[in-house]
Amino acid sequence: MLRAISCCFGGSADPVDDRDVSSQTPVSQQPTFPSPLDPFGPWLHPVECLINIARDEPDALLINTYESGASERLSYLRVWKQAYSVAQALKALPGWNDDDHEVIGTFCETNAGWVILSFAVWMLGKKTLNLALNFPAAVRKALCERYSIKYILYHHNKPGRTIGVTLVDATTFPVLDNVPPPSLEVCEPLDDYVTIQCTSGTTGIPKSFQFAHTGVMTGRAAIGILRISVGLLQPPSFVATSSLFLNTLNLGGSVWIPESTYNTVEQAINAAQILDEGVAFLGLTPSFMKLIITTATSRSPNVKWTATKVIGLGSEHIPMSVIHMTRERFPNAEIQSGYGSSETGVIGAYSYMRIAVNSPIPEKLVYKLTKPGVRCLLFDEKGEIIDPRYSNSGILVFAVDLDHPAKDHPSFVNADPNDKLSTFGFLVDGSPRVCTMDWVEMVGENEFSVVGRFDQKIKVNGVYVDLNYLKELVHKHLSQVIADCYFIHTSERKIILLYILQEGYNPNLTSADIIRVVEDMFLLLNVSKVPVHNCLKLDAFPFNDSGKVDLKKLKRIAENVEQYGQAVQYPALMVTRTFLTKIAFKISEFSSQILDNPGLYGRNFYIGGVGFDSLSIGRLALALREEYGVEISPMILLSNSMSPKDVAQLVVDILDDKLVIPPTIDLAAEAAKLDDASVTAEGFPPFVYPKEVRGIVLTGATSFLGAFLIFELAHKFPRAKIYCLARTETEKLAFLRTYSNASRLVIASRNKNDPWYDVRDRWVGLRGDVSKERWALSDERWKEICEETDMIVHNAAEVHWLYNYNELKATNVLSTVTVLQLATTHHLKVVHYISTIGTIAMAKGSDKPLEEKMYSNWNLSGGYSQTKWVSEQLINKARSRGVPATIIRPAMIAGDSGYGVCNTDDYIWRYVEGCIKLGICPANASPVTWTMDPVDHVAKVIAEIVSSEEALSKFVFHISDSEHSVITEKRVFEIADSVGWTVLQDTREKFRTVIWRNPSPDNHALLAFMRMLMDLSFRVDNTNTRSIYPTPCPSPELVVRKSLFHLDRVSYLDQPTAAETELKDEEYPDVRPFTRTGRH
Repeated sequence: MLRAISCCFGGSADPVDDRDVSSQTPVSQQPTFPSPLDPFGPWLHPVECLINIARDEPDALLINTYESGASERLSYLRVWKQAYSVAQALKALPGWNDDDHEVIGTFCETNAGWVILSFAVWMLGKKTLNLALNFPAAVRKALCERYSIKYILYHHNKPGRTIGVTLVDATTFPVLDNVPPPSLEVCEPLDDYVTIQCTSGTTGIPKSFQFAHTGVMTGRAAIGILRISVGLLQPPSFVATSSLFLNTLNLGGSVWIPESTYNTVEQAINAAQILDEGVAFLGLTPSFMKLIITTATSRSPNVKWTATKVIGLGSEHIPMSVIHMTRERFPNAEIQSGYGSSETGVIGAYSYMRIAVNSPIPEKLVYKLTKPGVRCLLFDEKGEIIDPRYSNSGILVFAVDLDHPAKDHPSFVNADPNDKLSTFGFLVDGSPRVCTMDWVEMVGENEFSVVGRFDQKIKVNGVYVDLNYLKELVHKHLSQVIADCYFIHTSERKIILLYILQEGYNPNLTSADIIRVVEDMFLLLNVSKVPVHNCLKLDAFPFNDSGKVDLKKLKRIAENVEQYGQAVQYPALMVTRTFLTKIAFKISEFSSQILDNPGLYGRNFYIGGVGFDSLSIGRLALALREEYGVEISPMILLSNSMSPKDVAQLVVDILDDKLVIPPTIDLAAEAAKLDDASVTAEGFPPFVYPKEVRGIVLTGATSFLGAFLIFELAHKFPRAKIYCLARTETEKLAFLRTYSNASRLVIASRNKNDPWYDVRDRWVGLRGDVSKERWALSDERWKEICEETDMIVHNAAEVHWLYNYNELKATNVLSTVTVLQLATTHHLKVVHYISTIGTIAMAKGSDKPLEEKMYSNWNLSGGYSQTKWVSEQLINKARSRGVPATIIRPAMIAGDSGYGVCNTDDYIWRYVEGCIKLGICPANASPVTWTMDPVDHVAKVIAEIVSSEEALSKFVFHISDSEHSVITEKRVFEIADSVGWTVLQDTREKFRTVIWRNPSPDNHALLAFMRMLMDLSFRVDNTNTRSIYPTPCPSPELVVRKSLFHLDRVSYLDQPTAAETELKDEEYPDVRPFTRTGRH
């Protein structure tokens, strides 16, 4: 891509790299050259232009915007009134007139709001910094700190979180009733430096420099038409947009703004709309021009835009085929282009090309250097000057005289003298020179034709071949087959053809067919033998925000062409003008960057199915936190069917201060509606707790907790049959499924000689489905459990943190309705409902212990907690009518204390594993605590409660012990260190520094895990539980130690590198400052 080429109307393209240009010589100190009188009059400040025309021609058109879909026209006077009104509101902001407050951030698409906000800031004597919409939070923060920005003004598109800056919604400012006539007297002293311009920031934090409105004066003569209408196609963050706007104002013209969209094809359609309406000047890239023409001709093959007078092409290499397409579709337009960059601008080296309306299209585009005192030279690939007597082609270099003031410019002073092809440097005689790295052919002394970027010329069989030339040959000779293409040279020195098939052509062509056709064409044209190693058909080429084809993305695709050839094609994100869409596109962009897969951008894919692992998904969670200030667990991001659009909705809900999955109905009314008054003890003999329980119905027997409950219940009730429900085809399979699951999780049960686990003769498998009526049991089985069981332990639930209430209702609520029907059929049965601490809506930051009681507040997040709350209400209502019941609320269930069997998908262990790999953890002086209740302990407590007649009167039980279940983060890593994993404990600040100095997806993910685990404790009251089961849970140190050994056995962790050492005692900290995280 020719990054040194830019349109004559647009000023500078992006620099070759992001050198700091903030220290460039001010315009007032740069050399000046005499110029002829300007036929358009003196150049004025943009606010002066607005005032003069609003005063003298108040109805003159300034803005014609299609941002809402239809044309809306704003006159100069109307813009004055709106800008003045906004300015008065801005002046009222706290600290507006502080001495160090000179720059105001704007965050807008190209729309009328951006124009009005710019005028408002300028008339107050301040500068704007137009932030690119794709800048991440870290970039926004750095730029705001660099210029002491206090406010970011936005219009419709709200930026993400920017620390230390106030976001101001400019749409809330009303237009004042009494606006004074346009006059400089009501404005502050105007600043010639109107904006801060930034580089693209592709290599880090963007460089920036002050931009004076006088710096684009030459563009006015290039446009050359008074009262001209000018189309703005690029975002305000690009210098071309600001340059065009300033030139339009000094011509008394109007800016025409198409509707904005994220979809490139839609952008082309919208640009064609303003062409259809008669816009006179359009500046754009050749790639985008080609897209506009091909899109428009697909709808109307004979389309021509006769009202357009000037087309400016630039910012990338201009193929001659695009010049011919442009002349055909714009028969009355002069075609212009300029050659220059911010680097060549240091010595004033700008060149121009024009093709008049009636002039024939030349064979090649010739640019003429017009600046006196600047000369053209050619370098070879080694940086040596080429003698023009022997060759007229080479790398273009601009040079000035020895005494030119540019020699003292920092870019020359700091140039590397050993790099002969560096952008800035000196000739042997000491003359300052700028190397463009563009391969050109000299036509005259200061006239040249651009062939392409030097890196686009590659050696094949000892001969230099220009990849742009090959592309032009395909366009010229194979246009019936290939609509567009690029040849990419990969790091493995392979040439890859990326192409778009012509619409309507045979879609079944294979890669071999395309390669054969292209190579045959090269052979017929006597082109040097060029091997095309592979090719890939794309639906469209990716564009960047400046309207250029994104060659970086194409390069990544070419480097991984074999993978892309087998890749799944995900549906495109639907384009709408909403904050939701913007976030969805941002999430797809984050995913594309993290996984280095450009094919994901703009697509709505299943996040769990595109290659995220435990650490890269943590990096995505971190990116969302940095950009939007929201915490979304990696487990949620990897949940079933989560896509960028789904995550975007979560972000929007959180930013709107909503619950992640808020209740969709009135849960109290739902509980009242589902309550069955016939579920009552009335009509039954007074309930007597059974001395010997005959049978127990256990739902959720295939869950992690259910596997341990089977054996505990069987042990507590030695004569009872345990009816275990499972969703299978037969009752035999129901037994086998629950049995094999228990054997897998409860390792001790594998000992066939231990009578404690010999319960197969009392283990009955029930083929059923708790979401169905009467659990889909046969009449015989339903009758059997109604008559022959005395207790129900309802442990079944579908746990999905992103499903809403209605999606979980059948399994989690209606199953409870069935439990209560079962409990009141034939004879009264005891119901023990296994709930969750998550049914309690807690105030954030509260340190009050959660009491063992019923809670009426149903403002809960997530369908799981909501369904459990409704079920608790149903149990409570039935109990009020005499049905014996308890509600048991476990907290976080950890691995078992006997063998350390734990869930390796839990982000606690992912965090520990990541810190062990990095060799450092943020646990030094850390107050962070974690609560761990091992699964075997939870099962024992439940069994004790359900076997106690006393429990019926206490009703609600919490299984968590804030006194004994807590372990500090520091202690976890001390245990890891004692068993052989050496982990240095340091501060969180040091931990962050180490990660940022050693960037990798794995390391960055640890920051997300660290934040999630900093608030994983909560205080509970468990008085009722202790009265029945006073034994505290096993030491969390024991649980951690055994879990680490288990993780080592299953090769989840790297092998320990040191010998075991003695572990010192630790005192438990007070945990009151910490609250629950909502994991349960």
